[in-house]
Parts: sequence; structure tokens; C-alpha cells
Amino acid sequence: SDGLMALSRDVQGISHRLHSSKLDLIGLSAAANSWCREVSSYHNLNIEFSHEHVPSRLPEGVGISFFRVLQEALSNAVKYAGARHCRVRLRGSTESLHLEVIDDGCGFDVDVVRQGPGLGLISMQERLKLVNGNVVIESKVGAGTTVRASAPLRPDPMTEAQAASSSVDRAVPWTTA
Repeated sequence: SDGLMALSRDVQGISHRLHSSKLDLIGLSAAANSWCREVSSYHNLNIEFSHEHVPSRLPEGVGISFFRVLQEALSNAVKYAGARHCRVRLRGSTESLHLEVIDDGCGFDVDVVRQGPGLGLISMQERLKLVNGNVVIESKVGAGTTVRASAPLRPDPMTEAQAASSSVDRAVPWTTA
């Protein structure tokens, strides 16, 4: 199955080529949608993608982090879970952004994996911490897996207050005695 190997290399190639600049250009929803279509056509996986209220401009690092979580979740669904159907939902609110990936694969024991030599999703949790977000993985053997990522869309109120006070300082007219 040389074709399949080449295919999986292609998918990895596409994944590495998708840098944050391109993500910023086309937006997270479009990138996620095309990734779902891509995975769906390469693997026997039916992916239902939906999105709502996802802002076109996201705070630094949020878009690419969510995209990587999606890649990791779909990759696990294909490689390990033998999933046939997957639901991907991306939604935003004024406060935060949420991603949910639900597969109907074989599932796994989260505690066992956590102690094992690293499921990529654990490293995703580290990545999301950098944008003050988090990743929650729910899975049961025989009952599929749900991956949920969320991150705030607003800067922390403290930094806004600091920014406001420093701009006030700059606005004070400079007077000569």
C-alpha cells in the first residue's frame, strides 16, 4: 500500500505547510472546514463540521492552537479509534472560543493514556495553557471520544486596566516650568 503511505505523508505535509500566517489569512473556520474535508476524503471517516460566531480575528496563538487540537483529535480518531463518524463543532461567544470533536471510535481509558508515553492531546493541553485555555478529553473504552478545547477571546481585564492607565500617562501634556 505505497499509495496509502504517500497519502499519509501528503497529509502531514499539508499540516506542516499550514502555518499561522495562512491560518490568519483564511481564518480558523475555513481552515478547519477544509482540513475536515481533506481528512474525510483520505480516510473512511464521515466528518460533520459546523461553526458559529467564530471571529475572523483571534488573539495571538489561539487559531493555530485550536487547529492543532483539531488535527490531533482527528488523527487519533483515524489512527487509533477506527472511528467512522465524527462531529466537529467550532463556536465563539463574546467571551470565548470552543471546539468540540466527538468520534464514535473504540475509545480508551484516559487515565491509562495519561500515564503512558504521551498522547498528542496531552501536549495540546500544554499548548492551550499558553493562550489561557484548556483541553478536556472524555473517553470510555467502547464508547468513543470527545475532545473539547476552549480559550478566552478577551485579554485579561487586569492588562486592559494597565493598558488604559499607561495610555492616560502618555496623554498628559508635557509642560515646561
